[in-house]
Amino acid sequence: MFLRLKCLCVAMFLAGVACAEPADYTKEMLADVEGASDSAFTGRYEGSTIVGQTTTVFDELTMPAGPAEVKTKAFAKTVSQKGRVLRTIYISPEQRSSLEVFGNYFDAVKAQGFMPVYECANADCGKNFKDLKYSGKEPGIVVSKDASQRRLYLSRGMFLQVVEPRYALFKKGEAGNETYLSIFAGQHKGGRMGDVSKALLDRVGVLIEIVEPGVREDKIVTLKAEDIKNTLGAEGRVALYGLFFDFDKATINVESAPQLAEMVAYLKSNKTVRIYVVGHTDNKGELEYNLTLSSSRAKAVVEALAKAGIDAERLVAKGVGPLAPLASNSNEAGQAKNRRVELVVK
Repeated sequence: MFLRLKCLCVAMFLAGVACAEPADYTKEMLADVEGASDSAFTGRYEGSTIVGQTTTVFDELTMPAGPAEVKTKAFAKTVSQKGRVLRTIYISPEQRSSLEVFGNYFDAVKAQGFMPVYECANADCGKNFKDLKYSGKEPGIVVSKDASQRRLYLSRGMFLQVVEPRYALFKKGEAGNETYLSIFAGQHKGGRMGDVSKALLDRVGVLIEIVEPGVREDKIVTLKAEDIKNTLGAEGRVALYGLFFDFDKATINVESAPQLAEMVAYLKSNKTVRIYVVGHTDNKGELEYNLTLSSSRAKAVVEALAKAGIDAERLVAKGVGPLAPLASNSNEAGQAKNRRVELVVK
């Protein structure tokens, strides 16, 4: 018996799994992981529990939109979307089939107005579909953030060996702004994880992944005086995203006060520096309108700096509208990056 346990530990170690003492996973199987909740797009199959869930405010998720190919060891087709990502693993109650559980989620998602993009079952998904879709050996794939060690084991082992794998990809929304949702289900049929595999045996696991389109938040907004100095010294210009204006106007919002204060501090500490204050916009609207708007906003910044005690003779306001983008204007993230005020050494 000791030899059998030792061999099991070695096998688990080689699989990247710590060797645990014999354990009862009932508690983790019958209760949701703390803080987890169902998506309004899916709900949950009655009697199921959430063993793992991760939420990311902004990330990119790539999802299969075709079968797995043996030769390339990749999916024949995929789709990617950036935005809020929600990944959830459900463990279904006993004596349920993959067909039944998957079918319930499929119907629930369609009822929310989602359209199927791709669907497969069993061999039609491709021989190595399961391994490409969810590998318990890859930490970046396992849904286990902030989970206990036992829940981590359950998340890693749920799809280790499954029968009747089923998958569907859905989308909803306008082109370029779609919400994507995928359902992957399979019935656990063992593995080399001892008590984990025994606990999961014959239960259906369901992985639901949802990505809702969104724009990356610029968290580093206020640039400090020292950073302004260093960037101007290295590049001759610095982009500022902590200056905010009323929509379609040159009125500076009160939220801009921290960035203006840092600009004043820099200019007062570097009294010989002369600066162009350059306004930039995205490409929405007519060119002439954006040129005028960006120029007006640059002048508003110069006036604010002058009121704070900076000699206006050191400052020259210019507006270039959308003529000097830092990113593509084809999406909201790029447009946000292009809307800025720059300081340029004169």
